[in-house]
Amino acid sequence: MSMSRVQQRLLMSISKNTGSGCWEWTGQISNSGYGRLKIKDEHGDLCMQSAQHISYEAFIGPVEKGMLVMQTCGNRLCINPEHLEMVDTEGDGFTLSR
Repeated sequence: MSMSRVQQRLLMSISKNTGSGCWEWTGQISNSGYGRLKIKDEHGDLCMQSAQHISYEAFIGPVEKGMLVMQTCGNRLCINPEHLEMVDTEGDGFTLSR
């Protein structure tokens, strides 16, 4: 199975941490400390999106409406799909204090 262009682009901007297994984003970082990049949306327009969101969609599948992609490892720069999960932003237990 060949990699998509998005997968290749993501993998060119990471440093693999062999100790933690994290794929640490080396591209642009937001003020809140998360990786981000510009990517074309479904209409072909450029938009800024979190690197973990793009990684989830590229390696796992679509992110459902009302859901957020978070790192289970606690590393804000990690985009390893094995460390990502969808979180319901409207659930009682949702918090951004990771």
